Amino acid sequence: MAHKLFSLALMLVLALPVVIFAFAGDESKAPAPAEVMQNQIADAIKIYGEKKEMFRKDVLDLFERKEKNARDKGDLKTLNLIKKERAIFSEDAKEPTLFLITDQKRFLELAKLDLIKAYEKTIKDCLKMKLDVEAEGFSKELEEIRAGKVKAEIKAEVKVEEKKAKSVFLQAPFSAEAAKNAQKELAKSLGKLIEAKIDLGNGVKLEMMLIPAGKFMMGSPASEVGRVDNETQHEVTLTKPFYMGKYEVTQEQWQAVMGDNPSLAKGAKLPVNKLSWNDCQQFINKLNAKSNGGYRLPTEAEWEYACRAGTITAYSYGDSLTKSDASIEGGSIKLVGSYTPNAFGLYDLHGNVWEWCEDWYGDYPAGSITDPKGSAEGPVRVLRGQSFLERKSARSSLRHSDMPTGRYHGNVGFRLVKTP
Repeated sequence: MAHKLFSLALMLVLALPVVIFAFAGDESKAPAPAEVMQNQIADAIKIYGEKKEMFRKDVLDLFERKEKNARDKGDLKTLNLIKKERAIFSEDAKEPTLFLITDQKRFLELAKLDLIKAYEKTIKDCLKMKLDVEAEGFSKELEEIRAGKVKAEIKAEVKVEEKKAKSVFLQAPFSAEAAKNAQKELAKSLGKLIEAKIDLGNGVKLEMMLIPAGKFMMGSPASEVGRVDNETQHEVTLTKPFYMGKYEVTQEQWQAVMGDNPSLAKGAKLPVNKLSWNDCQQFINKLNAKSNGGYRLPTEAEWEYACRAGTITAYSYGDSLTKSDASIEGGSIKLVGSYTPNAFGLYDLHGNVWEWCEDWYGDYPAGSITDPKGSAEGPVRVLRGQSFLERKSARSSLRHSDMPTGRYHGNVGFRLVKTP
């Protein structure tokens, strides 16, 4: 790292404007310009030396955060890699490879700031020495730098590569194979796992599946059997990928976070049930407080997109659903994962327990919409998926609602989402 920063400082020196003073033997017009420039360069290097130590501390802090994240997730492979990189950085002063983009941007901004200050001082001194033409030239270069056009040679020496995640986008209808391939491609692009496992303590894990961004038709066509008037079909675009709970939140997961179990039907691997929307928010707030945060309920659009998983049929299994596919029609609450998952690897989106969504319930828009959040306000929140008690169809587009404080008798639960 030290030799990299030295090279960077050297490039800064080379990138600083060097004023060539060409006076016809009349040195009185420019009071020691070479000395002035040398002082400016020395000042820039001094500033840089102070900031590189600040950056070194940031890098070590970054390693600590990444180690904690990997440890909390139980990801030993990533944890060992991070420890190895940290040892290389600490002992051999070698440039690490696991910088976050935010830290890389800050490093580049420090270099840019030093360069701007040096330009400003040079322009000021040129004006003092009546070197108007040179000052004007440097001013134009400074405008380009402030606009983001930092000199290429400085970027090259810093070796900061802002690798943007490759865009992975699905447009329904798409096959199960396309869904799985998109998940693999997205995971590789983001440097994430398709299936994330978060340690909630006491050996209890929260499993979440990576869901790519995409476009689909939300709601149901007029021809769909069992359709209800509140299912106006409309095009929805979800621009951001997200993680969604592989299963409905279980009672052991609730117990690990909240320390109690409000469920009517008890069982560690059964979905937690008899919950209000407000209860779910309390769980999420407590989980976010003890973790890296970012957990929430899915929006209604995210829920249906994830449920359909590329299908345009009434159910993610086709145009019919039986008791061999899901816990429905007066059956009983089942252990999570008792049935076949959909193309995204998600279980029990049809039946078992109703699932709370983040949205206030309201009418759908008539036209297409991007990243919808539901109604701005209302008396009731959205429920999706149907439960084991009801005998009506648990179609992908079926909508329900209840007061945020409402609790059904043991047939309402939830699943989580999180931004990657």
